Amino acid sequence: MDDWCDQQDTVRDGNRIYRCSKCGKRLHPRAIFNGEGDIQGFRLPRHKKKGHKIKAIKRRQHKMRTGN
Repeated sequence: MDDWCDQQDTVRDGNRIYRCSKCGKRLHPRAIFNGEGDIQGFRLPRHKKKGHKIKAIKRRQHKMRTGN
């Protein structure tokens, strides 16, 4: 099973967090450089689809059990 999202969106700037258009995960964009080393643009990095949701569910269940 492939856990990696195959979508790598191109975004306008690298100053804010963007959501992946396919899986909805929030990501910080990475700079894309051309051959001379100049910044060509920004793209969302390669990422996994499900990990953030599973982690949040486990954290919520832990809070219910411990009462914190």
